[in-house]
Amino acid sequence: MNPALEQLVVDCQAAAGGPDPQAEVQAVLAAAVKRPEVGEAVAEYEGIQSLEDLAFHRSTSVTLLAAALPPGFSAAPHNHNLWSVVGVCQGQEDNQFFERNDQGLKEVGEATVIGPGVLANDPEVIHAIHNPLDTPLLALHAYGGDLLSTPRSNWDPETHEEIPYDWEKVSSETQE
Repeated sequence: MNPALEQLVVDCQAAAGGPDPQAEVQAVLAAAVKRPEVGEAVAEYEGIQSLEDLAFHRSTSVTLLAAALPPGFSAAPHNHNLWSVVGVCQGQEDNQFFERNDQGLKEVGEATVIGPGVLANDPEVIHAIHNPLDTPLLALHAYGGDLLSTPRSNWDPETHEEIPYDWEKVSSETQE
């Protein structure tokens, strides 16, 4: 593993053991996304095949993902059922937020994270993400637990029907 990411694991594990894990991990990511060596390490995580490909650390207290998301990449509405912090090293991540309703979902807001920047999300958040730029989005995502073993959902982007989480149904690359 890249030394910059190794140090990030140590720092995030320590932060996740603190009295306010999400706020402490957010502070760690806010500092990390400003460091060029972290962005360079994240850039190595391209060619997404599965969510597991993006995980560079996984424990019961924190999961860390690194992703170089291509231009036009989108992820349909999904949840994590864990708190999360998004750290953007380079590029832009557009987030669209939803709540459940009788029709499946209704949009309730949006937020854009421009690198270097961070965004914290509550465990209940349902969101979709998109890279609107013609350059890769270099992002770090931290989750308050073992993301890969946590039951989750995603929603069909057209019908907003809720289904068990499936990376193949959530992610897509589109050229704009």
